Amino acid sequence: MSVNAPISVPNLRVLLQLMRLPNVLIIILTQLLLRYCVIEPNLYSESREAISPITDFLILILVTVLIAVGGYVINDYFDVKIDRINRPERMVINKLISGHTAIKLHIILNGIAMVLGFYLAWRIKAISFGLVFPFISGILWIYSAKYKRMLFWGNFIVAVLSAFVILIVWLFEFFWLRLNAFQFIEVLPDIRWVTRIFIGYAMFAFLVSMVREIIKDMEDTEGDKSVGCKTLPIVVGIKYTRLIVGAILLATIILLGYAQMILFRLGMLVVFWYFMVTVQTGAVYLLVKIFRTGNKQEYHYLSSLCKLIMLAGILSMEVIFISN
Repeated sequence: MSVNAPISVPNLRVLLQLMRLPNVLIIILTQLLLRYCVIEPNLYSESREAISPITDFLILILVTVLIAVGGYVINDYFDVKIDRINRPERMVINKLISGHTAIKLHIILNGIAMVLGFYLAWRIKAISFGLVFPFISGILWIYSAKYKRMLFWGNFIVAVLSAFVILIVWLFEFFWLRLNAFQFIEVLPDIRWVTRIFIGYAMFAFLVSMVREIIKDMEDTEGDKSVGCKTLPIVVGIKYTRLIVGAILLATIILLGYAQMILFRLGMLVVFWYFMVTVQTGAVYLLVKIFRTGNKQEYHYLSSLCKLIMLAGILSMEVIFISN
């Protein structure tokens, strides 16, 4: 298969892997659920027309997706040597597209995202909001070029960016709400509650993403060693890395338990049991399996399980909305 080969059906499938289609769909689903299951029913139940325009919100989703896909492209560009060892069957750079084309694609995706981001900033009259997007894009470049290969920092940055997907929705809506002083005053008592919900989901995304990134490092140890990466499994060993993953998972389980206790006290038993059956069961199973896993295929399975736990947590927004 040559560089810049025609896009056949198999090649299209590989290109969809480059843009991480499942991750993109999760981003879209997350932000839509935040709007319609958290923001609208809690802040605009009496005046739904006051919520930010759907066209602007869809642009926000598009900006988030463009930056994410641009990040995946530049990450694969810098990971060519690693991917030749870890996942040669999924390589796109230098097989379907050249490294030069990948850089151009990254620039185009981020360029469009920046223009749209500053358009949104103009719409909500907050230039600082527009500056968030070039900052995130720059962080993704630095992460791919440098921090991904450093102890802990790469995992931390990806986890923070996962939380950013959630928090940017509230930041945008907050600025929009601020434009209407009367509406802002009317919903002021509910803002603290909505903020807590967003922080809770952002913390959940941060912790699960941190676990998943460390497990992926355990899966990719062979290729990472070949290029001198200093990931946790390489520096401290698999044994202690398992303990770190276990500690993060245990903290996640405890925090989820605290959230469930609040839900139980509020009489939201359907949501309580949803978390227990899906998210908590998955997290406990993952906690047990991480200490009984020892090969690349099993680590890949646990990484996929993290994504399912994340998806289950996201879908809880719909369960909360329906049960109210």
